Amino acid sequence: MPNRVIKETRILAEDEIIDISLTQVPISSEIPHGVRYSFNYRVMTKEGWSTVFRFDNAHTIKGHNKRDHKHLLNNEVQEIEFNNPKELIDELMKLIEYNRRIINEIKGR
Repeated sequence: MPNRVIKETRILAEDEIIDISLTQVPISSEIPHGVRYSFNYRVMTKEGWSTVFRFDNAHTIKGHNKRDHKHLLNNEVQEIEFNNPKELIDELMKLIEYNRRIINEIKGR
């Protein structure tokens, strides 16, 4: 069965985007839900596009198990549970709104 692949860029504003990548993969111990994914929220700064938040699959991160996780401000990493893509996008949108003041400061750099 061929893998299903979705790649999309959602434009939230002229200086804010979310890059979405979803690939159906065989279920394994590393990817028990069978979806390799990345949701990358980026903003335009004076230096160019900069990632602010990213949710993605398990990969080795110093000090963490190989688990689904989100990359937050100040290089903080938190493990997350993957149920479906919509839940993660909704969580990302809430995170963006909650951190709006900080995001606007980042865009001004």
